[in-house]
Amino acid sequence: MKTKVIFYLALTLFLSGMILMQTVNAAPTKGTLRISGDNSWVAFINGEEVAANGNWQQPTVSEFKLDKGFAQIAVYVHDAEPGAAGRGGFLADIILNDKPDYIGTGEDGWRCDTGDPIADRKDDWMEVNFDDSDWEDQLEIYEKFGAGIWGFGAAQMRAILNDPDCEANWVWCGPNDVEDDIYFRYTIGSLSVEPEDKLTTTWARIKREKL
Repeated sequence: MKTKVIFYLALTLFLSGMILMQTVNAAPTKGTLRISGDNSWVAFINGEEVAANGNWQQPTVSEFKLDKGFAQIAVYVHDAEPGAAGRGGFLADIILNDKPDYIGTGEDGWRCDTGDPIADRKDDWMEVNFDDSDWEDQLEIYEKFGAGIWGFGAAQMRAILNDPDCEANWVWCGPNDVEDDIYFRYTIGSLSVEPEDKLTTTWARIKREKL
């Protein structure tokens, strides 16, 4: 009788551990995308426009769902002052499953490209199956949120961002006084069937990068 009790206790502990592991490793089901761009931006999730604004001190906040842990983020940012006359900037973060996982600009995984204004770009750059493998994966990283040339707008931005506090960096594709029309992409998870056999960023890799 004692042996049976020990066996069932061990089995219960084992099954509980398995359930806990599955819960910990479960793919995210929902997320929040928070964006600011100097001077204006348009954001897409899985190819659909979800946000746009022209005031960098008023970030947009967009909630979205993930399909089996997958979502494709694409953002266009335009610097209104041409060339060296202005300093472009892009700040964004992604909060997955209410806060446990945080992805900000300045972290690995973001890709960027320069190009024509969005009205003139015809290559479906925002679509899920777009091949961004030749885009830059090393962004120019500037000040952290709340510091530097955008610091004076941080109080107003925090009132909109609310919680959690932003930990991202302002970034650009190359020097931010050169190109004025910039495109960014970030892939969460992976498609069940990869487009043209191209591997995307996997959720497992994102988790490893957090450790």
